[in-house]
Amino acid sequence: MDKLTQAGQFIIEKAVIFTSTGNEIPVEGSIVEVSIYEDIHANSVYGELVIANTIGLSVEGPIIGQEYLSLIISTPTLEDPKHKIIFDKNQLHIIKVARNYIGNDTEVLTMDFTTSEIIHNQRSVVSKTLMGTYHDMVETLLTRDLKCKKDLYIEKCNDTKQVITNNRKPFDIISQFTRNATALTHGTPAFVFFENFKGYHFRSLQSLYAEGSRFEYFETEENSTPGDPSDIGMSNLKLNAKVTRDLGTIMNSKILANQDSMTSLSVGGLSSRLITHDIVQKKYTVNEYNYLDDESVDQQGIQRYTTKGKKKDFHIYNSGEIDDDGNRVSDFIPIQYLAPTSTVKDDNGVYKNSQYEVFNSREQKSVYIFDPRKHEVAFQKRRSLFTNLAMGIRFEMEVRGQTTYGAGDVITVNIAAKAKVDTEDDDKTDKFLRGQFLVETIHHIFSQSTKEHKMYITIAKDSIEKEHEPADHIEIKPIQDGKVFSDQHFYGDVPGYDETTSPNSNIVPAQQSFQKRSLALNRKSF
Repeated sequence: MDKLTQAGQFIIEKAVIFTSTGNEIPVEGSIVEVSIYEDIHANSVYGELVIANTIGLSVEGPIIGQEYLSLIISTPTLEDPKHKIIFDKNQLHIIKVARNYIGNDTEVLTMDFTTSEIIHNQRSVVSKTLMGTYHDMVETLLTRDLKCKKDLYIEKCNDTKQVITNNRKPFDIISQFTRNATALTHGTPAFVFFENFKGYHFRSLQSLYAEGSRFEYFETEENSTPGDPSDIGMSNLKLNAKVTRDLGTIMNSKILANQDSMTSLSVGGLSSRLITHDIVQKKYTVNEYNYLDDESVDQQGIQRYTTKGKKKDFHIYNSGEIDDDGNRVSDFIPIQYLAPTSTVKDDNGVYKNSQYEVFNSREQKSVYIFDPRKHEVAFQKRRSLFTNLAMGIRFEMEVRGQTTYGAGDVITVNIAAKAKVDTEDDDKTDKFLRGQFLVETIHHIFSQSTKEHKMYITIAKDSIEKEHEPADHIEIKPIQDGKVFSDQHFYGDVPGYDETTSPNSNIVPAQQSFQKRSLALNRKSF
């Protein structure tokens, strides 16, 4: 068994291309670089394989973009299959090939690849009636329509639905479900659908948070001790202190300037009004959503879930009053939505979706069993949650590669404070860029030239560890009254209007100057 002696080591255990003509070609010895991308907002894992074509592969294969790739990459010492990148039984599809020449006419092939489910999705259309909960329908689409054989991580949802599809792609249908689904456990509409090395996930952000932090990173100088080494996901392993330290060291980081309160306000991230019109009941309801009043945002935040309640989450916005009326930043309604619905009461007095009537043969009557869409939860709250995650605390890191976690997992990060500020506990880390973060994307690079695996990670969270203290004064407002300028200034002779003129200047008055210019233009021949 190979031992991990240096952070970033990797082993390409298998790399075999299966051509469209039936050839089976091992390419482990020809690989220059492998790049793989994971993203919680993408429907599949994808990447690039770069090989030096010293065996005439492009011609003898041939390689035309219809090949399959069997790939296994591992980290030394981590023998558990869940810590490996395995696309052996579920092979990758090569979808694009580019040929280039470098050096002494050495041909280099760059092959784009992706997973089989996205290929099956492009080849499929679904025209049928789906019934049940969203999690039931997602499982059906993945296993039956897309023939997915991978592990599925599917969270249970509220409500029973009937969905009639008409020539739609399976992934498009599932994407619609993520926008409408609410979790059975906590009722939050924060669902995502993505693939990582473990398999496919249809689940809420809270279910990702609840699995806890997988690894801890520190921003330190080379060859210094970052603190207590992290062994999250690496239990029962005998790694020396240097390897463990290097794995947990942030090599480079960059803050993404996405904290944009103006954009968040304008798209409903802080507050919104929803008018729902029921065309059967002949009534409408008005629901106003206020982000700072939504207690579930704090109760279901990333800090609280990952620490089992030991830490609290607080809003990234200051909840202090900003005017004389006592309004906070979220107490204004900048955007309004209108949504239709149609409901009917069942025998128990519960409102059901009136669009789908089912005949009960035993009782010989029509019944309504499907739940209507809850726009006030699935639309307003979801829009606010994902807006504030996108506009929250986000940054990128470059770290040495490993395979103990992936996109959708949570990691703990400690970024050193850049400003020298004295604190009571002599805390050296940035109070905003620390704590638990959701891993949104990972770009893996396995380079054979450097023999190193690197990862470029985007992480995010929408909360902070300590609540902002409101100011003892309201928001500063302009106090000087401005003047109003109009036509008599634009076209007339108003002394002192232009800042470059004055009543005592010898400059031609504005009206006279305008008239002279007009005469000159009229005389000009066009």
